[in-house]
Amino acid sequence: MTGGLILWGVHFLGVYSLASLADVVATADDPLWRAVGLVFSGTCLLAAAILLTMSLKRLRRSSDGRSRFPEQLAALGAGLALVAIAWQTLPTVIGY
Repeated sequence: MTGGLILWGVHFLGVYSLASLADVVATADDPLWRAVGLVFSGTCLLAAAILLTMSLKRLRRSSDGRSRFPEQLAALGAGLALVAIAWQTLPTVIGY
C-alpha cells in the first residue's frame, strides 16, 4: 500500500546523495553524473509505473468496498510517486 511513497523517498535520497557525491568528486552538472542521475530516476519512474499498473489491476479485480480501499491508496501513492519523481528529475533533464 505504501510502495509508491517508499519509492519516492528512495528516489529523493538517491538523487540527493548522487548530487552531493558529484559535487564533491567533480561538479554537480558534470555530464557523467547527470547521466547516472537520469538512469537512476528512469529506473525509479519505471518502478513507480509498474506499481501503479499492478495496483490498478488489483483494483479492477476487487469486488467489495473493503478490499478496494487499500488498492485505491496504493494506486494513489504510486501515482503521486510517478508525478513527484518526474518533477524531481526535471532539473536534471533541463540542466540545472
